[in-house]
Amino acid sequence: MEKVVLIGSILLVHIFAWFTPGPNLVLIIRNSLVYSRRTGFFTAVGFALSNVIHIVLAVAGFGFILATVPLAQHAIKFLGIGYLIYLGIKTFFMPVHSKAITLGEKHHDISPTAAMKIGLVTNFLSPKAPLFFGSIFGTLLSSHAPLWVILFLLIAMPLNTLMMASLWSLVFSHHHVRKIYLKFQSAINRCLGVLLGILAIAIAFSRH
Repeated sequence: MEKVVLIGSILLVHIFAWFTPGPNLVLIIRNSLVYSRRTGFFTAVGFALSNVIHIVLAVAGFGFILATVPLAQHAIKFLGIGYLIYLGIKTFFMPVHSKAITLGEKHHDISPTAAMKIGLVTNFLSPKAPLFFGSIFGTLLSSHAPLWVILFLLIAMPLNTLMMASLWSLVFSHHHVRKIYLKFQSAINRCLGVLLGILAIAIAFSRH
């Protein structure tokens, strides 16, 4: 029973994280609005795959290295900042499409592979992710948690991410929301681009 409560607490914290502003939330909104629900879903798949990588690295001990070695921290941090700035600039200067968004024309969308790459790279280069997963799985390993707990979280946490990101994608790809976006897409693109830039600056000046 104690292990079930522990797992539930970890997953609950993980769910609540999706209600706080951050690069992942902004990007799932961006990709769902600018492209399509499909692209939002595959971005969520990329987030989930990145979670799997982070958990495997944490269990293997690499998460501890990323969380404690300054050079590794700085490398991940500034690669992530650079990628967010790149996406921010790309979003800010994104051309306006009058019909493609409502009709879902393929030429305006991006491929599932490209969407997954955006999700995977953004989540993997988040400087907080190694700390988050490293602290959780480092504590579990040091407390000699059963193997089934580790394996369960290895599956459940990525599924958690996939579910929450997909829900956000459903909201922001809804046709009513997309109609509003279609009217104000130029302004919204610029706001999303600026927001990604602000997040990059916030990460640059954060202590972690």
